[in-house]
Amino acid sequence: MREIGKGIGEAKARVQKLAGIPLLMKVSEGRGRSALFRASIIAVFPAVFTVKTENGEVRTFSYSDVHTRGVMFLPDDK
Repeated sequence: MREIGKGIGEAKARVQKLAGIPLLMKVSEGRGRSALFRASIIAVFPAVFTVKTENGEVRTFSYSDVHTRGVMFLPDDK
């Protein structure tokens, strides 16, 4: 479910602020499943952003994923 009163532009601004910072990410994988991993945002583009996980995997997400809470950034306890 998307955040009421907030737009894609605000999701994009939030992602840009977090670029380069180690993050704990929760990603919805559908049907009630989700993945939790540590990553950092390595590139920000007009429609998508790219993250690199701590095991070296590179994944790309859209800002609408952040807007609809398919991708969430959580506080890292490390």
